[in-house]
Amino acid sequence: MKSALTVFFVFLLPLFAYSQQVIENSETPLAENAGRVLLLQEEWRITDEEGDFFFESPGNFKIAPDGSLFIQDEEQFLKFSPDGTFLKNLFRKGQGPGELERMLDYIFSGNEIIVFQHWPGKIMRMDMKGKFLGEFKLEKPLSMFITRYNDRYIMAHHSPPKLEKKGTEPEIIDIDWRIMEVTDDGKVEEAGPVFQAKWFAQRLEKAMIANYIVDLSAEKCGGKWLAVHHTQDYAIAIFDLESKKVVRRFSRKYKTVKMEKEKKDPDSQVRTLEPPVDEANDIQKLFVDNGKIMAMTSTIEKGKGVLVDVFNIEGEFLDNFYLPIGSVRLKDLSRYPITISGDDLLIKEVDEDGFVSVVKYKIKDKALNE
Repeated sequence: MKSALTVFFVFLLPLFAYSQQVIENSETPLAENAGRVLLLQEEWRITDEEGDFFFESPGNFKIAPDGSLFIQDEEQFLKFSPDGTFLKNLFRKGQGPGELERMLDYIFSGNEIIVFQHWPGKIMRMDMKGKFLGEFKLEKPLSMFITRYNDRYIMAHHSPPKLEKKGTEPEIIDIDWRIMEVTDDGKVEEAGPVFQAKWFAQRLEKAMIANYIVDLSAEKCGGKWLAVHHTQDYAIAIFDLESKKVVRRFSRKYKTVKMEKEKKDPDSQVRTLEPPVDEANDIQKLFVDNGKIMAMTSTIEKGKGVLVDVFNIEGEFLDNFYLPIGSVRLKDLSRYPITISGDDLLIKEVDEDGFVSVVKYKIKDKALNE
């Protein structure tokens, strides 16, 4: 059996003052049929043609334990049956109990849906039909909702973007992310080390605009683990929610992909802030499913799709495959609505006329779920 990893033990890494395992994998995974193109079979397609809801920017697709599908959109929290039939909009606009100004994220916990609103900061609970069960305010602002562990909500918060230089040139800045634990009465405690990400910002006449080059991604992986990505390089950390430490970091040999520069339309009235980088982040997205960590890379091959690497919690490079979604551009990949859950793929698609669909594909690949 070929070996795909080398293990080192180090002490006092720059960000973490304790011993942790560092694993460097080769560029070749263990699976003999690695590098295959997955076969996708469309099961159903959701559009807003019937008029019960309106797709503006659908995303954050999640499949509940009972198989129902939830989609987040502008002032909409849409629930669909397992066969894609629209059931209900669970979003209630307002500032009172059970109401939201703007939801940021949600998770499933048992038979409940737990919703996070960034500002004013609160956590709200509802049952799977949308019935309000309770809520509480957060004692301080938080930026990200990750999961629930034991009797705590696991969240994260980042430092504010600060420009050090004068003038209007875009500036790359370091952003510190911290994992936070939140109790049922809204008390917030810091839990763990700093994860440093890269943003960029630019001064305007009376304001500042900011965006990220690479931001924090954190996904629950098994009972007490988080898989974390926060660097431009190929690196994944395993954070232990019990010990509140990073116990393992792993990577694999990877050839970085150059970004293609797009020509700007001088007549366009849309003001955007393009990342001041020449190379794409090695990892664009993280998925965790069936105890496996899937890293969507920046490698896109014509006729094949996007390369996705598969690791286990120990950091072994098990497998990789191409996901045939070639219509997604590299510059959009990190933000594009895509979800892998078991042998299901959920993705937003836009046709030539600009009409939006959310499509569920069945992944026809036995090895993916072994």
